[in-house]
Amino acid sequence: MTTKKKLLSEGQLNLLLKEVCGIAEQAGKRLEKRRRKLESLTITSKEAQGVVSEADVEAEKFIIKKLKPLIGSATFLAEESAFLEFGGKPEAYRHFLDHDYAWIIDPLDGTTNFLNNLDYYCVCICLVKKGVPILGLVYRPSSGEFFTALKGKGAFLSAPGKRRRKLEIGTAAKKLKNSLLVTGFACEKGAEFDQEFMLFLKMMKNSRGIRRMGSAALDLCLVAQGIFDGFWERGLAPWDVAAAGLICKEAGAVVTNYESERFHPFQSTIVASNRKISKELLCTINS
Repeated sequence: MTTKKKLLSEGQLNLLLKEVCGIAEQAGKRLEKRRRKLESLTITSKEAQGVVSEADVEAEKFIIKKLKPLIGSATFLAEESAFLEFGGKPEAYRHFLDHDYAWIIDPLDGTTNFLNNLDYYCVCICLVKKGVPILGLVYRPSSGEFFTALKGKGAFLSAPGKRRRKLEIGTAAKKLKNSLLVTGFACEKGAEFDQEFMLFLKMMKNSRGIRRMGSAALDLCLVAQGIFDGFWERGLAPWDVAAAGLICKEAGAVVTNYESERFHPFQSTIVASNRKISKELLCTINS
């Protein structure tokens, strides 16, 4: 499927999503093959960004190569190449808000988990138009689960041997004190770490519990699935949240930044939760 610069129809987006799912699955198989030989991987670090392995780089190159023919005019914002080009400075990514179409890619979200043979990691691919996500996919290679969404068309979960089902967030947790939350933060983020850790302590006192799993994209998908009641984090990049943020929104979550502004992938903070606790969650963050 090759498209030109014109607007994509609903039918084209559905076909595109099927192709993207296939690409993500192929990339996932490559990652799983690499995970079986972790001792042979070359691992490096990125200032304030954690670690990167050969598996990340190879998967990204493969995904970009496969996506390029699908929308000839689309540009790319992918984690490993973006760090090399922009030096990990988030403000440098904002010009992608002006592009008609851009692919935002995280070839391996949860690299530290992957390198320790913990199967909580995923492949993230999102298509944005003028900075607005219109197609999102998060693929979990170890389980074969696909979380997908098209703007305005709902979010879905597909898993091997199970029927594809629509994701619709319930309202079991009506108060923050009854909620199970999930978040992430890293020492590499420098001065922000102390601030975020104090917020973590505050959330611990005001919720049923908090988990720190190591993949923001999967965390958000589990909010969309209703397993977690809410998620918050500062300092994420567009590739961490673009696809999963759309999936959350389409599942009925309230997704904003810390200032309650409507979600887009280029914000410096993100909060996602069911509607019953969203106001209380935001108030706690800002109190």
